[in-house]
Amino acid sequence: MGKISTFVFFIRKEFFLLFISLIFSGALYAQSEIPSELIHYPEYIFYNGNILTADSDQDFTIAQALAVRENRIFMVGGNEEINHLAGPATRIIDLKGRSLTPGFIYNDGDNSVPAGDILKDSMWGGHTKPHLGGRTIDEALATLAYIVENEGVPGDSFFFNLQDQWAAVAMKSWNRQTLDEVAPDNPVMVYISANTALANQAMMGLALAEGLPEDHFHIGRDENGEFTGFTGAQVSGFIGREVRPWPDPEWFDQVAMPQAVESLANYARHGVTVATGHMSAPTMTILNRLFHEQPDDLAVRVYPGLDFLRQNPNGEMYLKRMGNLVDFSLTDDRGPMVTIVGASVGPHSGSPDSTFGLLTIYPKTNVIPQISPNTNGYNSWSAESMTGLGIEDLTQAQLRQTDYYNVMLARQHGWNMTGIHNMGSEGIRIAMKNVYEAEQQDNLYVKKLWRPQGFDHNIEWVPEVFDYYRDHPVLKDIVRFGVNLRIVMRQRDAGPLNIQDVVEAQYGMEGLERMAPLKTLLEKGIPFHIEGTEPRDGDANPTWYIQKAVSRVDRHGRVIAENEVLDRKTAFLALTRWAARFIGAENELGSLQPGMLADLVVFDGNIMEEPIETLDTLRPVLTMVGGKVVYEDEGL
Repeated sequence: MGKISTFVFFIRKEFFLLFISLIFSGALYAQSEIPSELIHYPEYIFYNGNILTADSDQDFTIAQALAVRENRIFMVGGNEEINHLAGPATRIIDLKGRSLTPGFIYNDGDNSVPAGDILKDSMWGGHTKPHLGGRTIDEALATLAYIVENEGVPGDSFFFNLQDQWAAVAMKSWNRQTLDEVAPDNPVMVYISANTALANQAMMGLALAEGLPEDHFHIGRDENGEFTGFTGAQVSGFIGREVRPWPDPEWFDQVAMPQAVESLANYARHGVTVATGHMSAPTMTILNRLFHEQPDDLAVRVYPGLDFLRQNPNGEMYLKRMGNLVDFSLTDDRGPMVTIVGASVGPHSGSPDSTFGLLTIYPKTNVIPQISPNTNGYNSWSAESMTGLGIEDLTQAQLRQTDYYNVMLARQHGWNMTGIHNMGSEGIRIAMKNVYEAEQQDNLYVKKLWRPQGFDHNIEWVPEVFDYYRDHPVLKDIVRFGVNLRIVMRQRDAGPLNIQDVVEAQYGMEGLERMAPLKTLLEKGIPFHIEGTEPRDGDANPTWYIQKAVSRVDRHGRVIAENEVLDRKTAFLALTRWAARFIGAENELGSLQPGMLADLVVFDGNIMEEPIETLDTLRPVLTMVGGKVVYEDEGL
């Protein structure tokens, strides 16, 4: 019986192998008969490279080769298996050991398109203009008077953005009467910061006529109830949007569109494939026109946080008319090119060199009145520089006249914030408290947000901030943080005041070293990414940020907070995978995995092996967005 069974098994095995052979032969024959039009080979294959996939938060895969088909990553793997996929029209690129990375995502891209920050732009005669400045504050005023007298007619409105270094001086030496004297027949507004401005009587008259509530506590008044000229955040915002006219149509044609094309091409040239940040209504018009009229010039993706709630005393009215537009996109064969990823509100406080300073828990080491005459910074939402009130001092009626209330309204309607500018430690803590309370409302129209709350420009972290985050675990699921490393590694100067390194000058070396604590954030499990702003060759390009996160060497050659350095892989993730997470786009952007959008960059060297001292010299030689090459060096 044993021999018979063995014989039967042998016969069955032979028949089975013959059957499989016939099927395989038939399949090959059938495949040879398939029309070439039905076979879709990859359009691009990259091989023999150092492919940094960013496919996980730890120990991500470094592959040799990658294939792109249509607008997606088709396959990642070894040279042989990927090259095997090539078709007759596939472009095959030998990387020669160079790095290929996901496209970088910059979230401080407010001005990637003109009018991104038009709320405070200088503007008259239908065009945006440069900031107002001079060698002295008197020269700045004389320039203002000259412009009003020579470039307008009675009744024309003028909006000026005052250079930062003169903000504190202007708050002390200018008032409504100053502007009334130099511009008696013209409404004039001078933006001292994004949140505070100075208006003459004519400009305030226009605002009241447009519907600004006369009892709004952001209207500066003296002890007699007379208008001082100073306006807090929501009044400044109301005038900037409801009173300020849109630029002329010719500005869009002659200035905005060409500048947008140039700016987006600059992003592509530096390997940045997504620019996100708070953006205005005129910016959305520019983006729409580019998408429909000049699609090839929309070189990279732009993911705006609409700033319709930013410093807006009529937030509820806007939301009732708009509903929820989060995730609405303009899409072509590259995938979504313009996507609304949330709303934005105004910043809590200013930058280190603004008159409002960082809003901090601990006081400054040195108060320099010419820069910022306060110890802990001013809260812009409560117009503290004008009212003397912190956010905790406001009545419920006053609180409703701030962006604190706009965050509550936004969450009610299912809008997430993508731009709550904090910078200082108290600003971070107040912002967390705000979104936590917003999440507890019992009248939510949208029960769960589909994109996270994005806090950006966070630089100063102290134990009280970490404690609040730890004690409110719901924040871990809903909040993502952007950290501004550049402001620490390349401090700004107040040139006309002959003050260098404004952060260090006011907060001391101890204060400087607690800013941008990347390693600590990582160890505490706080989801963050490194912010990117307008890229350029000297700094702010992706490899510069990686270099600074790894070395912490500032522009003077000093190591700032050596214990806060990141390893190279983690720094790379903080500009790609984690930046995608900030805008809730990690399922499509920020890593190189099959099915992800084919946004990628080829560098002229190996990012993982280049000496850290020269890492910032590595540059892209090819940038791809959605499977389309948007930048390529001739030497590739």
